Amino acid sequence: MHPSPPLSKSVPRSKGRRALTRSNLSAICVAYLVLVTSAEVVTVFKPKLGIAVHICTLFILLIYAAQEYEYSRVLAYFLISLTLAPLIRMLSLSTPILQFSRIFWFIIISIPIFIAVFTCMWLQELHPARIGLRASASYYHLTLETGVILLGIPFGILEYQILRPSPLPLRLTIPNIIVVALIFIICTGFLEEIVFRGLIQFNTMRVMSKWHGILFISLIFGVMHAGNLSPLDCLLAFSAGFIFSCVREKTGSLYGITLSHGLINIILFMVAPACF
Repeated sequence: MHPSPPLSKSVPRSKGRRALTRSNLSAICVAYLVLVTSAEVVTVFKPKLGIAVHICTLFILLIYAAQEYEYSRVLAYFLISLTLAPLIRMLSLSTPILQFSRIFWFIIISIPIFIAVFTCMWLQELHPARIGLRASASYYHLTLETGVILLGIPFGILEYQILRPSPLPLRLTIPNIIVVALIFIICTGFLEEIVFRGLIQFNTMRVMSKWHGILFISLIFGVMHAGNLSPLDCLLAFSAGFIFSCVREKTGSLYGITLSHGLINIILFMVAPACF
């Protein structure tokens, strides 16, 4: 992992153009968190209004990124990566779940988001390894990733105790369990990790320090759970996101945290409802 450069180097100045200061960057981050949190809470009571707030957030980010692209591509790419979080929620809210089985719905939602992620990678000319698509290179890193995978078990049980979601309408046969587990790992675990700890984390670390970046990404991940109207679930998501970001930064790999994230959802929707 390459250390994050200081802000003055990572966001270059242009003649006649005001340089991005830490206060400006903080204002961007705070405004973004407020808009996303507001949209998540409003969505519970007025879904269409919540979607509208997410759409506005996305377009504000794109317009701002377009304005900054000529002067600071690093900042522009950071803003573009932030559009992925509201995009996830817009798609999940606007796709009618009743027309699909609940499991097939996860697949439908994931396809356009994967396309958006790989489009962002193409625009930035990013090698997959730079956003964590590489295996751990040392025994220590493998041990760390094994530990974070196992951590998915208590996190999954805790989230079930908080939310108590209804079980999936699924016959618990071995083929069904394998297929659904793979869907959770790929379409929720891998998808959200490549978004948050992959693309967003990579771009965030280019405009702010490591710990400020990890805190910001973890806050995004936490507030994206605000629609559950459970402060405990937001805190749990923040904690999981913080640990995942630290592991990603230490190992340079998404694979361990992807499996842990997938395991959390497998326990939340499949294992815990059958056991508790």
